[in-house]
Amino acid sequence: MSLFASDDDACRALIGVLKEILPEVSFIGGAEEPVYVAPKGGAPAEVHFRSNYPRSLLHELSHYCLAGDRRRGLDDFGFWYTPCGRSEQEQYEFEMVEARPQGLEKAMCEIVGLPFTPSLDDFSGRPPSDSFVAGMHEAYLEMTSNPPPTAKKILLGLNGLIAKAK
Repeated sequence: MSLFASDDDACRALIGVLKEILPEVSFIGGAEEPVYVAPKGGAPAEVHFRSNYPRSLLHELSHYCLAGDRRRGLDDFGFWYTPCGRSEQEQYEFEMVEARPQGLEKAMCEIVGLPFTPSLDDFSGRPPSDSFVAGMHEAYLEMTSNPPPTAKKILLGLNGLIAKAK
């Protein structure tokens, strides 16, 4: 169960914690589509998330946590994106790239009490592949037992937010 009365409250609380943990990044809601803008000319990196959805914020944050320094220097972390309407092969490639971030996203959602469902970003009606589900579960286990450094900082910070709220 979420500790937040609304999506606005959740985003405000999450952004407040993230400013302390990642002062070099601005988190900005209200985007039509999420996007990461790499830092340029002394300006901080920007993570734009969809509307004011805390799940979108956590999803984009998971990508930031798992991107290395090189990818954090590239807009959208240098990722390719093929919109909905993908071929089976394109969807498979999308799922392989998304399994690890969504494993981290699931761990973050559990901490803050937000419901988690995998996002396939595909409206074809195809179910998630077994390899996607397995990869996401494996990533979730990694993130809850031995996360990489930035993910660990975020997970600890989110646990602190929840401890303060109780």
